[in-house]
Amino acid sequence: MSTKPKGLSIQAIVIILLLLAVFFGWLGYQPGTLLNEYARGLGLTLLGVALVVVLSDRLATRREQQLMGYLEQQRQTQEDTQLAREQQLLKTQLVREVASGDAGLAARAIKELDAQGWLTDGTLANAHLAGANLRAAHLGWINLSGAFLSRIDLEDADLSYANLATANLSDAHLSRANLERASLTETDLRGADLSLATLNEADFTGAVLEGATLSGASMVEANLSKVTAERVALNGVNLERANLVESNLSYANLERAVLTGANLGWANLSRVNLEKANLAEANLSGANLDEARLHGANLAGAFLFGARVSLKALSTARSLANATMPDGVKYEDWVRRQSGDYVPPALTNNGGAPAGYVTTDSPLDYTPVDEV
Repeated sequence: MSTKPKGLSIQAIVIILLLLAVFFGWLGYQPGTLLNEYARGLGLTLLGVALVVVLSDRLATRREQQLMGYLEQQRQTQEDTQLAREQQLLKTQLVREVASGDAGLAARAIKELDAQGWLTDGTLANAHLAGANLRAAHLGWINLSGAFLSRIDLEDADLSYANLATANLSDAHLSRANLERASLTETDLRGADLSLATLNEADFTGAVLEGATLSGASMVEANLSKVTAERVALNGVNLERANLVESNLSYANLERAVLTGANLGWANLSRVNLEKANLAEANLSGANLDEARLHGANLAGAFLFGARVSLKALSTARSLANATMPDGVKYEDWVRRQSGDYVPPALTNNGGAPAGYVTTDSPLDYTPVDEV
């Protein structure tokens, strides 16, 4: 039954009751009329009934609206729950397709995930995608934090601005991949192949790179502070202005690497191969260079104050021009001191005469070998 006829009948009843109330009220005040009091009482009663009918109708309407609102809310909740369940099933299916190892199936799944906005919202965070084939995939801004990606194939893939923090990328294939400005903090990259990859401004803070290959990679201004990178292959890599503070690069191969302006303060570079590397203007203060190979390295303008390095290793460097030596003396002053022409800084007395020369030999006094 529709509400419109019901509304009209209620209105009609109220109007009739009001008319009767007015009539009996009028009748109750007419002179010479019998039962005046009875008429007035009946009029008031009819007025009261009209008011009760109006209030009852309003209350019933309100209750009906509340009931309809509740039922609509329940319906919407059920629809949302059903939609969430369907989306979760779709997400699970797509993740399985990505992890299938089938390049075509994975590409289709990635396209659907991207269309739904699920590449960046954390859907793939902590996902298990070991061995997946995503070669040359477009995955910019993807969120794979905490994901298990061991042995995944991401060669030539675009992972710029990707979130790979704490992910497991051990033995992953990332050669020629674009990881510019990607987050790789505390990521496990042991044995991963990142040769020729673009890693400019990427954040590797606390990452594990033991046995990884980054030959020829571009890592300009990358952050590798506190990384564990023993025996990592960094030959020919561009680490210009990179941050390697407190990094562990022992036994690493940095032959011909570009480290101009890089910060290697307090880094562990023991037994590292820096042959023909460019360390111009690099900060090596406090670094451990025990048994490091510096043959042909360019250390012009480098800051070596407090570094642990042998005189024999330094003697093989191609250039130490304007470098600050481990004891704080400039290289040119050290050369003059060796020849006997060096006058170290000394306080002067009131008469302007030198307070005296320092006679203690510097531990860095050695005879440089001819450049090769």
